[in-house]
Amino acid sequence: MKSDRPVILAYADRDSVKPGESIGFAVSCVKLDSFECDFVRLLGCDAGPEMPPFQPSVMTECKRYPGREQPIRAGSYIEVENSQRLADLGPITICANILPTLVNGQPRCLLSTLTADGCGGLALRLDAEGCLTAILADADGARVYCLDRPLSMRRWSFVALSYDPKRHHLLVAVHRLASGTHDHAGASWLAVDDVQPPASGDGHLLMAAERGGDGFPCHLFNGKIERPRILSVALSLDQIKDLAARKPAEPVGWPCLADWDLMNEPASDAVQDLSGFGHDGLCVNQPARYVQGSNWDSSTLDWRRAPEQYGAIYFHHDDIESPCWQEDLRLTVPVEWPSGCYAARLRGDDAEFYVPFYIRQPANASSDVAFLAPTATYAAYVNMLSQHQRIEYGLGCLGVTFTPLDLLAVGLQGPGRSLYDPHDDGSGRWIGSLRRPVLNRQPGGWLWNFQIDLCLLGWLARAAPDHNVLTDEELDREGLTALEGCRVLVTGSHPEYWSVPMLQALDGFLAKGGRLMYLGGNGFWHTIDFHPRKHGLVELRRRKSSMGRVDAGDAYSSFTGRLCGIWRDLGRPEPSLVGVGYRTEAFDRCSYYRRLPAGDDPRAHFIFDGITETIIGDFGILGGAAGLEVDVVDQELGSPRHALVVAASEGHTSSYMRGMRGTEFFTALWNEAPKEPIRADMTFFETPAGGAVFSVGSIAWGSCLPHAGYANNVARVSDNVLRRFRDPSPFQMPD
Repeated sequence: MKSDRPVILAYADRDSVKPGESIGFAVSCVKLDSFECDFVRLLGCDAGPEMPPFQPSVMTECKRYPGREQPIRAGSYIEVENSQRLADLGPITICANILPTLVNGQPRCLLSTLTADGCGGLALRLDAEGCLTAILADADGARVYCLDRPLSMRRWSFVALSYDPKRHHLLVAVHRLASGTHDHAGASWLAVDDVQPPASGDGHLLMAAERGGDGFPCHLFNGKIERPRILSVALSLDQIKDLAARKPAEPVGWPCLADWDLMNEPASDAVQDLSGFGHDGLCVNQPARYVQGSNWDSSTLDWRRAPEQYGAIYFHHDDIESPCWQEDLRLTVPVEWPSGCYAARLRGDDAEFYVPFYIRQPANASSDVAFLAPTATYAAYVNMLSQHQRIEYGLGCLGVTFTPLDLLAVGLQGPGRSLYDPHDDGSGRWIGSLRRPVLNRQPGGWLWNFQIDLCLLGWLARAAPDHNVLTDEELDREGLTALEGCRVLVTGSHPEYWSVPMLQALDGFLAKGGRLMYLGGNGFWHTIDFHPRKHGLVELRRRKSSMGRVDAGDAYSSFTGRLCGIWRDLGRPEPSLVGVGYRTEAFDRCSYYRRLPAGDDPRAHFIFDGITETIIGDFGILGGAAGLEVDVVDQELGSPRHALVVAASEGHTSSYMRGMRGTEFFTALWNEAPKEPIRADMTFFETPAGGAVFSVGSIAWGSCLPHAGYANNVARVSDNVLRRFRDPSPFQMPD
């Protein structure tokens, strides 16, 4: 990594541990021979002079460790381990269906047996212009045979390399596959005689990449590959044409050295070789699976119903799951450390980096309050580039304090971008990972998501010192069991993404009389799926998006097979769960709430106990407690009829009109005013089992909690609700 100043980057092997368990950390240092590490508890954020001083609680002594730079190698590909059958090749045909999406002036490899020194093996690749190219290597170097016509981007083609060592004959061919009713197939080829055979390779094969001189993958492919094969015969041009016309899964009729079926069990990295020779492969850096193949006919959007039409894998040169660095240090969590958010604090010269993690109470603990850390949301927003672009384009972002890491993130592609930043080929990102350096999950920087959640945790440490913390992933894996003993569940500031198991657990919690404090905005908005075996890995497929190209057949998760999308579109509108639902957003000055008559209703009187002010939250670094993204009551979307709107915000800027979605935006634009005033609704309602739900409908709420040392009416409202919700006395449904 290039930098003119010292840099520390790191990540952990997991996101949550219990006392007595261990967690490992991998560290990379630039311009540093050593670094020091201590462990701290995070009880607030470092958002600037208007916030209370940032004072993490130091839990351990500082220790020094040797520093070394560990590279980040992005890009997805398939690796097939050594096999002598792939090293000593006789007559051969390599073929596959491909759909390239980006060349960008770089060679892009499709399949390679080239050795790292370039003195053996062969490869089929696209050159820097996108022309199909064959590479045959021996001790004299690589011999290159290239077609003169680039392949069309985002169009399927059947490509083949055929070589007969006895005749010294090479054939490189492209058959463009028809992509619609009015499209037509076409072909181009190059036939060359007197081509000397390549030297033997070492049996190491890569798909969507080739080995560079350092032994690591390079020339990574952008696009889809479907049904790659290696035949042990050298096919003629007519035979290649016949093979190109077949469906991907049809038998080829010739002996195969390798016949890779890219359709495998969901959430698997394995690629099965059907030839019988055991050349099974392994996907690296989580390419997208179960995507439209060349034979997709739009008859179904569900890959489970027609898996043969979803037999491609989509590779990107900027995919990343984890850098797979070597571990530098490991912590065994002391049993006396309370539940909360902690971090490995890494420092050297003027470089600093935090690796946050959570400590969860052991199973025998008895806290009745739990904070649900929205790790699904964190995974979606990892290293979000567009948050910096908002400032660059003059769109405005209040509460921004740029740190050296923020500035580094703008130009640093290696750790990977967020699920809000398209791939370089314009397609949307689907896979988010926390097992990589996360530059925007630090205690400082933009007051957003993690930083506001630290304010919530700082408040909880005072209001309920014995509280528990669990993560979205733990709720997804354990279901309702994860909430055993919990009476009050407190959300983060932006619990946007929810999996099916998470929602089922929350339904069960509320059905048993649980109490929910939704202290955020734009929550419960979109589906997400956790990888069933890997920590910190999520899949977010958007059925429609402005955040990158989305194809019609991309609607179902490759991890679980479930339909993806906005929960409203799937019959689970968020107002039916928490009383309010997303309305609009803007990232300039936030506003305040005004108490409404419903706040004096005996059912909700406890909320404002001891508060004489009519205005709630007209302070804080963001300007107020209501803003960024706001929610409102919506009876048409299922807000309970007995829900009380005890306060509502007002005085928002005109920027919030631009944040509205759908027809409401155009109505507001035409009439110069929205149908209803832009606001955040603070709501309360009881549930049939004696529980209750309190919602503030604003991401900014938590940012006001630390104001004046937590002595303010936002903290007082939160205290009042938490106190009553902890009271086991059941709430009564109104008549």
